[in-house]
Amino acid sequence: MIARDEEAHLGAAIASVRNIAGEVIVVDTGSRDRTRQIAQQLGARVLCVAWQDDFSLARNAALAAARCDWILSLDADQQLDAASVPALSSALSRPALAQLVQIDLLGENPQQPPVSSFPALRLFRRDERIRFRGRVHEDIAGSLLDVGFAQWPDSGIRLRDAGYVKASERERKRARNLRLLEQARAENPRDLFVAFKLATTLPASRCEERHAILAQALSMVCQLDPKELGALPFRYRLFSEAIDDLVEKGCLAEASARCRSLYPLLGLGSYFTAGRALARAGIADLSFDLLKAYLDLPARKSCCVTLADAGESAAEACRWLGWLAFVQGQSTQARAWLERALRCATADEAVAIECDAMRLNLAAGDLPSATKELQRLSPRVHTSRSAYCELMLLSAELSLVAGERAGALPLIRAAMTPRDDRPAALLATLAIANNDSSEEHLRELLPAVVGRRFDTLAVRVRLADRLGVPVAFEIPEATRRCLVHLPRVST
Repeated sequence: MIARDEEAHLGAAIASVRNIAGEVIVVDTGSRDRTRQIAQQLGARVLCVAWQDDFSLARNAALAAARCDWILSLDADQQLDAASVPALSSALSRPALAQLVQIDLLGENPQQPPVSSFPALRLFRRDERIRFRGRVHEDIAGSLLDVGFAQWPDSGIRLRDAGYVKASERERKRARNLRLLEQARAENPRDLFVAFKLATTLPASRCEERHAILAQALSMVCQLDPKELGALPFRYRLFSEAIDDLVEKGCLAEASARCRSLYPLLGLGSYFTAGRALARAGIADLSFDLLKAYLDLPARKSCCVTLADAGESAAEACRWLGWLAFVQGQSTQARAWLERALRCATADEAVAIECDAMRLNLAAGDLPSATKELQRLSPRVHTSRSAYCELMLLSAELSLVAGERAGALPLIRAAMTPRDDRPAALLATLAIANNDSSEEHLRELLPAVVGRRFDTLAVRVRLADRLGVPVAFEIPEATRRCLVHLPRVST
């Protein structure tokens, strides 16, 4: 491991591996606290390497000093989960050059489930050809691909990471990583991995820069030959981030065009991302084919570090298929897809899916059934922010069907969130239909109605038309069809 000023964490990190490690090597990059002394007291071999704004340089110094057959690379604020020790024994008997471990990011309460988890290449054979690359977000994937080793099995090992528990520490590391990524991009502006990591590290205040970087990266991907494209271990995540970025700007036609051109090149790992984007744009047939093909894939394990779309799941795919059937008036098929979604959903996903099922009842005019189901789900309103917003929005929709517009308005406002423009679109639709909102209020609503689906995009277009604001991108055909049914705001 490499460390600097890690006296608070280092002891626990070393203690988690000292009974199984043939040796512990700590590369100190300039500590001003007791990091070196603690490491030495616990039997580690300590190397001092001056910090040069390069994580790979420091990690590779540790690799060069290693003498055992296998390397487990830790951060100083990570611990090997004790339950992983049997898996480690099995992993070391595999013929693989490298294996994935799962890193669990802990929240403020370490006893609670991890905030998030992700795979990383941290267990590998000692081999002079295997070295870390990158100033920051360093990994060994590139060197493994160079020697022709592209299949990375899951070791079954988990690391518990306490480095992001405190908000101040998260911000410090984010600022540090951002600085190093900007430095790396200045050195090599055509490095796709650096572009991908920089775009996903930029703060919200620099969204236009993020958009430009991702757009350039997608254009570069389109120019790669199949072999080069297949060698990018982060290709699917880059694709999903770039497509999601277009969706976040309401550019559904451009997102679907990119999906049409790239999914045949990217293959199976892109089907969920492309299918969801095409569903948002109302391109039903191709979206259905891709999402169905995704669900029909055999169970597969990640074979590269950032393989999947972050939002990918079987339940989400089924939910989008249910929504496509719903907007096409196929209620029986919609209900079947939602029932399938529930069978594989997490607790958090289940609330949104059950709300969609209740919307089917509303569409069929069955207000009593929808109301009864909402009452059953209401105790789960505080289980998560997303569950709260879904239930508030559905409550508002029920109120509107019951003719209680005044009661619906505060519920809609309570459901509003930056990642979901359905509540804002519903507010705008009511304003349009009743012609009872000032131009100032409509201007306040416009930024919130992003247009992340073809139906909410129609509301945005109608608002923009009323306010004389140009829509500077192509409108999907499904959105144009929606506009026929949306009333205009009187001038």
